Order: sequence, then structure tokens, then C-alpha cells
Amino acid sequence: MPGQNNFRIVFYDPSGRGGITQYTYQLAESLACQGSNVTVITTEDYELKHLKRSFKIYVPFKKSWVKSFLNMIFSAFQKKAISRIDNSRTSNIHSTLKQKKDTLNSLLKINRLLLISIKIIFFLLWKNPHIIHFQWLVDKKNDFYFMKILKILRFSIVYTAHDLLPHDGHSQSDQQIFRKIYHISDKIIVHSDCDKREIADIFKVYPNKVCVVPHGSFDIFYTDKSITKNMAREEIGISYEKKVILFFGSIRRYKGLEYLVAAFQIIKEELDNITLLIVGNIYDGDTKDFKFYSSLIDLISYDDNIVCVNKYIPFEKINSYFLASDVVVLPYIKTYTSGILLAAYAAGRPVIVTDTGALSEVVDVGKSGFIVPPRDINALAQAIMKILSDPGQMEEMGNYAKYLSETIYSWSSIALKTIHVYQSLKR
Repeated sequence: MPGQNNFRIVFYDPSGRGGITQYTYQLAESLACQGSNVTVITTEDYELKHLKRSFKIYVPFKKSWVKSFLNMIFSAFQKKAISRIDNSRTSNIHSTLKQKKDTLNSLLKINRLLLISIKIIFFLLWKNPHIIHFQWLVDKKNDFYFMKILKILRFSIVYTAHDLLPHDGHSQSDQQIFRKIYHISDKIIVHSDCDKREIADIFKVYPNKVCVVPHGSFDIFYTDKSITKNMAREEIGISYEKKVILFFGSIRRYKGLEYLVAAFQIIKEELDNITLLIVGNIYDGDTKDFKFYSSLIDLISYDDNIVCVNKYIPFEKINSYFLASDVVVLPYIKTYTSGILLAAYAAGRPVIVTDTGALSEVVDVGKSGFIVPPRDINALAQAIMKILSDPGQMEEMGNYAKYLSETIYSWSSIALKTIHVYQSLKR
């Protein structure tokens, strides 16, 4: 195994955009700056490709022109078929064509992933990395078989389990495939002691196989140090004198936005000049939840004290929302970790989190934020008011959060811990 600073590392991260992509970028950049040879396997629409980097990227995940062409043919055929029949049969025809289209797309996806896997394998054989580090999975079942082939070829695999299981519920088959993935990996990185205990308990993974490496600071959003709170507020249209509570990220059931909205009704009765800033798109993978949160957003949009930015925020715009805030709130029902918390720390903002997953391990109570029970509306409201009612304390807590971001959760620290994981493997 090589020394500390001369690993050949390939990151597998086809997520393309969002928190995992940003995490992988910062870890890859820090490892590369410390002397490792790093390549990131990613997608054609890689969100951070415009940024300067010290690592290489390899792009086998590209848009399928075959799928686009066949979908276009299907759509044209569907319109033509429906135009020739009476209305009573339109629904049946539409359903039949949709089933056939979905079946074809599924087959195309399987074949496409197979071809991409073969392409990546040849790339890895040429690159001959010491470590293949998985950060994200495209398709759990197919990626497991891909891992099996890599093990046959005697590659060492590290898998970062950002989430041990899907947040919004999971089936028995999900649990079984994750069990296989965890057992085939040589080392598993989790972000908290809580996650380490849970993965050992649920999946029967040996504790010495699981390494705790905290989530690093998302200081990547704040490279422009000249942007002030007032400048950020002017950009997004929020008054300077407001006290701003920020909820940021994709809106999903496990994030508990409805509890924050309910707590806000208490807060605005007690404090003046308060704004709740809700930023993020509604997750559309669950029809019931999408309908629920769409209705919630429609309802609260009539409240002049609530600002909703209901869309995906591109990388370049993220900093404005955090810098415009006074406190960042994560009212989650159940989670494992959150980059949102580390983005808040990097912005120098105190946080209110619920006692779930790694969140409570990251917050120093009374110093960088407060911890409340999940679903406890009154406790959430009281904690937020405690911070906002004392500007001096709020500033002090924000400064301490910034200090944690630059020390314990700095990427140089995270990279060093990750290198120790790599060094624990023997080829």
C-alpha cells in the first residue's frame, strides 16, 4: 500500500449535482492537493465542471440518444393512435402504450448501465487505482453486481454510506440489497457513531469494517468573501431589518417542514419582523407526499411573513440564501446526516436541529445551536426564539459554528481521516 500522499483513487459518483456531488468534489480536491492522484467518475451534466480542480474527471454517463429517439417515436405513435379512436377507449390505449414505453425504457436502462459498467471496468484496469471509492449508486442491484466484478478483479472498494437506508421508507428487498453492498465493500465510511451502531445492528456488519468520518464543511459555497448579509438579502429581496429563519433543501416527508411551519405560527405571535425562508423543490418521487407539500406551500404562500422559493437552487446561488439567514433550522423526523448543517456552519450561522442521526453529534448545545425532539412544535419554536431574541448570543454562536467548520469539519481534517481508512486496507 502506498504512503500517505500518493494514492491512486477513483471516486464513483454519478449523482451529477446536489449535496453528494459537492461532497465528492471537496473531498477529491483536498486529497489531490495533498498529493494523491484522484479521478472522479461522473455524468455528462456534472454541476461543478466549471470550477477549478486538482483532480481529473471521467464521464462515461452520458445522455442516451437511443432512449430519446424511441421516446419521440412512442409519443408520435401515441398521438396518432389516440386520434383514430373514440374517447371511451382513449384511457385504455394511453395506459397500454405507457406500460410498453416503461418496459422499453427499463430494458434500455439495464443495457445502458451494462455497457457503461464495461466501459468503466476497462478504464479502471488501465488506471489501476489503489482504491475505488463509491459515493453514490445509480441502481442498487446493478451497482452491486458491478461491485462483484470489481472484487473478482481484486480491486479494493470503499463505500460511503451517506444514508444507511432510503429516508422515505424502504422495502425488504432494499434492505437485502444494501446488506449485500455493505458486506461486499472492504470498508464502509459513515458520518457518526450512531450510524456505526445502526449499521452493525441492522446489517450485521463487523464494527472494525465501519469507519466514522464526519461530514466535511460545505465552504465551497462561500469562496467569494466579499458578499455580506445585506448584499445577499438585497439579491433575494428580503428586508435588512428582518430576522430570517432558513429551511433549505429538497422538500421531503422525512425533513418535517410542516412542524417548522406550525412552530412559525407561534414565533410570529411573539417576535416582530420575522421571516421564514423556505428554499427547495418538492420531491416528486412520492405522489402522496408531493400533493401534501404542494398544498402546504400553496397555503402558506399567502402569509406575508413566509417566502417560498420552490425550485432547485443551482450551485452558484446557494450562498445567498445561507448568508441572508440568521438561523438555519433542520426539523427532520429521521435522517442520518445533513450537508445543510455543514453549509450553515460554513456560513457562520447557528442551527436548530432535531435529535436524530448524526445531527445531535455535530451540534454543541448552546454554543453552535440547539437540539430539540423531532415533531415537538413547541420545543422547536422556543429554541428558535431563544436564538433570535438575543442578537449577541446569535452572533457568538455563529462565530463558533464557523470555527467548527474551519477546524473539526475542515476538508484537510476529513481527507486525513479518509486516508487513514485507505491505509487500513491491504492489497
